[in-house]
Amino acid sequence: MTEAEPGRGPDPGRGAGPGPGPGSTDVRNVVTDSTVHYLVQIGVLNGELHLTVPPPPVPPATPLGLAEERLARSLLYQWRAEADAWDMADPEPLAVRWVHSRTALGPGRELGGRGDRVGTMAEALLGLDHRRLLILGGAGAGKTTLAVLLTLELLARRLTRDEDVPVPVVLSLESWDAERVNFHDWLVRRITEEHPGLPRVDGLHPAARLVSERRLLPVLDSLDELPEHRRTAVLGALGRQLGQEGGVVLICRTEAYRELVTAQRDVLRVDSAIEALPLDPADVASYLRQARQPSRAMEWAPLLAELRAEPNSPVSRALSTPLMVWLLRRGYERAPADPGELVDRRRFATAAQVERHLLDRIVPASFPELPPAPDRLHPPRQWEPERAREWLSHLARLMDRQGSAELAWWRLFGAPLPRALAVPALIAVGIALSLLFELVLGSVPGGRHRTFGFGTTLGLSVTLAGGVRMAGQAWFGDDTVTPRRRVNPLRFAGALRSAGRNGRLGRAWRLTVVIGGPPVILALGLFQVLEPSTAGLMTVVGVLLPGYLMIVMAAPSDTVDAATPDALLRSERTSVLLTMVVLAPLIALGTGLLGWSRARPLMDWTDTLAAWCGACAMFLLLSPWSRWLLARCSLALAGRVPWALMTFLRDAHRAGLLQRTAGTYRFRNLRLQQHLAGPGGSGGSGGPGTARLPAPRAPSGTAPAPGTAIGAPPPPAASWRGLTVRRDPASYLLSGRSREVTLAHWGPLGALMGLQLVRTTVSGTWDHLEAWAPMVGLPVIGLLIMLIRFLPRRRFELHITDTFIAARWGRHRCRYEWSDVDEVAVRRIHSRGRDARVHGIHVRLRPGAPVPPARYRGRDGWFLVQSVSIGRTLPPDIVEALADLSGGRWRP
Repeated sequence: MTEAEPGRGPDPGRGAGPGPGPGSTDVRNVVTDSTVHYLVQIGVLNGELHLTVPPPPVPPATPLGLAEERLARSLLYQWRAEADAWDMADPEPLAVRWVHSRTALGPGRELGGRGDRVGTMAEALLGLDHRRLLILGGAGAGKTTLAVLLTLELLARRLTRDEDVPVPVVLSLESWDAERVNFHDWLVRRITEEHPGLPRVDGLHPAARLVSERRLLPVLDSLDELPEHRRTAVLGALGRQLGQEGGVVLICRTEAYRELVTAQRDVLRVDSAIEALPLDPADVASYLRQARQPSRAMEWAPLLAELRAEPNSPVSRALSTPLMVWLLRRGYERAPADPGELVDRRRFATAAQVERHLLDRIVPASFPELPPAPDRLHPPRQWEPERAREWLSHLARLMDRQGSAELAWWRLFGAPLPRALAVPALIAVGIALSLLFELVLGSVPGGRHRTFGFGTTLGLSVTLAGGVRMAGQAWFGDDTVTPRRRVNPLRFAGALRSAGRNGRLGRAWRLTVVIGGPPVILALGLFQVLEPSTAGLMTVVGVLLPGYLMIVMAAPSDTVDAATPDALLRSERTSVLLTMVVLAPLIALGTGLLGWSRARPLMDWTDTLAAWCGACAMFLLLSPWSRWLLARCSLALAGRVPWALMTFLRDAHRAGLLQRTAGTYRFRNLRLQQHLAGPGGSGGSGGPGTARLPAPRAPSGTAPAPGTAIGAPPPPAASWRGLTVRRDPASYLLSGRSREVTLAHWGPLGALMGLQLVRTTVSGTWDHLEAWAPMVGLPVIGLLIMLIRFLPRRRFELHITDTFIAARWGRHRCRYEWSDVDEVAVRRIHSRGRDARVHGIHVRLRPGAPVPPARYRGRDGWFLVQSVSIGRTLPPDIVEALADLSGGRWRP
C-alpha cells in the first residue's frame, strides 16, 4: 500500500458509513479531490462506491515549464526546512485571525481568514484580480509566518494540482536599491544568483522569461525595516514598475504603512489588505495545552487558567502576538522552568515586563546545558547560555552598525577590529611565511639559498599569481566581491559554459576566449616544444594556462537549490585549495623555466619550489577565505564570537533564533534583534533594515563635471565657477569649461598595493628599505593621475529640454530623445563591470530605442548621460529641470 496524500475526505453530505440495512443502495461512498494510489476498503461495502481521482500531473511539455517546476521544488524544500526550524506546524498553527484592513488601504475586496486555515486564504489570493495582497500587523503579529505558510501552500498546489498557480518567491526588500535598479531586473538577478542551475531556455537562464511572463509571485518582506526614504522609494517603484498584471504579496507593519500612504501619493495599488488581530487568550490557552508536554500539565495549569479567566491580565495582553507565544513555549518547555511564575502580579505588573522577561529567556532556553547521550559518537555541541547571549548581542550590534539586517560571514571583515588588523596581520603573516620558506628550503639537502635569486623567483611567482587572480576578477567583474558556489572543475565542459554565460565582457569576446582559448594555448605549447624559448614557455605555462583555468575555476556553480552560508564558505575554501594545488604549480613551473636552457637542461627545483610557495601565499592571503579567517580569529580572541562561529550560527538557526535565506542569516524577528542589540541598538521604526544613508543636503565643492563633486546651487544670475546656466520654460542648459576629478583608478592601484605588500613580505625582502618604495610610489602615482586629469579645463555641457536630454564632455557627446526613455535617475557609474566610484545621470531606454556607444553602457539596462557627482544628490536647479521637462520620467 502506498501512502496517499489526502485532499477532501468523504463527502459529509452523502455519508460514508453503512446504510440502514443490508443491501441498501441509498448510501454512497464518495472520495473526491484525492491523489490516492491504492484504496483499501475494510469491512462490508454498502451501496455504490464513487471515486473521483484526478490524473497525475503531466510533466511539463516546454523547457520553461520544466524550469518553473524545478524552481518550485527547490523553494518548497527550502521553506519546509525553515518552517520546521520555526515550529510552524508543531502542533497545529496558531489561530491568528486576519481581517480586511481599511485603515491603510481604503475600499478593496473583502478578504480574511485564520492562520491555521491557509488553504482558504491561498484560494482567495488566487481569486484576486491582480493577485496583489498586503499583509499588515504589529511587531511579532505573525506576518512573515503567514507569508511562509501561504508560500508553502501555493508551491504544493503548483507542484500537484494547478499549473496556473504562480511560483511564490520570498525575498527581503533590503537587497533592492529601488532608486537605481528596476524591480524586474532585481527579481531576475536574485533568481539567477540563488538558482543558477535552472534548466536553460534557448541557451539562457530562464529567470527573465519567468518574470516577463508573470510566472512568479514575489512575496516581499521587511518593508518596515527599511529607512524612511527607502520605504518611500520602494513603494513608489512598485507602483510604477509592477505593471497591470503583476502580482505581489507585500508585508509591512501597520503603523509604518499608514505613515507611507499618508505622506505619499504614488503608492502601490493592491486588491486587498489583511491585518492581524490580537490573539484571543482562550485560543492561546488551547494552543499551549496542545503544545506542552503531558508530564508538565501541573506546571502549565496556573498560566492556562489565568489566560481563560483573566483576558485583560498583563500576561494575557503580552501573549497577544505569535512571537510572544513562541517565546513562551520555547522558554518554558523544559523543566525546571515554571511558566506559572508569569501570573505573579508583583513581578510582572505590566505586559511590557512580561515581554522583556520572555525575550531574556529565549537564548538560555535555546542553548540548554544538557548532558550528551553517552551512546552518541558525535554529541551535539554545547554552548554556554551566557556566552551565547553575549555573542548574539555583539552580532546584533555589528549588523546595526553596518546598517544591515543580514548576517553574512564575508561581511564580518567589515567590523572595526578586523579592518584595523588587516594590514598589520598581512605584514606579519607574510614575514612569518618568508622566514618559514627560507628555513625549509635552506635546510633541504642539495638546496641552495641565494637571497637575491630566492627573492626574485618567489617575488615573480607572487606577481604572476596576482595577475592571474586579477584576470578572474576582470572576467566576472564586481560579482567576485560576494562569495558564491563555484562550479565543479572536473566538469570542464559545464565550467566553460558557466564561465561564458557569466562573463562581464561582450558576447563576441566571451565566445572567442572560451572557445578559442584551449586551441590557442595548445598550439602555442606545441610550438614551444618544437622551438623552445624561455620566455615563450614561461608565458604559456605560467601565464596563459593558469589565467584560463582561473576563469574556469571561478565560474559560478550550476545548481538549482539556493545557497546556504556553509555551502558558500566550503566553496570559497575549496576554491583556494584548488588554486594552490592546480594553478600555483603551473605558475611555479613557468617561473622555474626561466632558468632552463640548452646548456643547462635541468631546472633548479629549489627555485621552482620557492615559486610554488610564493604563488600559494598570494592565492591564500588575498582571498575572501583569509579575510574570513582574520575576522573570525580576531573577534574570537576578543571574546566577541565563538571560535566555531559557523557551527554556532547553524545551531542558532536550528533553535529558531535565526532564519536563513540566500546564503545569509537573519534574526527571526526585528524585535529580537533590537532587544539583543541593547540600548545601543536601533530602536527606531526604521530598524536595522539597511544602510543608514545621510539625509540629502545641499552639495558643495567644485562645479559639476564628470567624476567631480557638484558645485553649489547657482545664484539667480545663473553664472557660477566658469559654468553658465540658461533656463527657460522649455529648456535647461548648463555649459562652460570645467575640470575632472578621477577616482576609478584607485581600485586597481589598491589591488596593486596589496599585491606588492604580499610580494615584499613573502619574498624575504621586507628588511630592505628600498623594497617598500613601491608602497609609497603607488599612492603618489594615484595622486599624479588625479592632478593630470584635473588640470585641463574641458568643455562641459548638460542640455535638458522637453524633447530630449543631451550631454557633452570634451569630445564625447550623447543625446537621448524623451520618446525613447522610460526613466531617468542618478545611479552609480559602472564601466565594463567596474565601479567608477562616482554618480551620474542615467536613463533607461525603451525596447527598440537606439543604443549609445559602449562607453555609455551601465548596469541593469541603464545608460549614462553625464557623470556629475561623487555623492548621490544633485543641485536643486538640475533636479527641478529634470522634474519639469522629463515628462514624469524623473525618479528623485
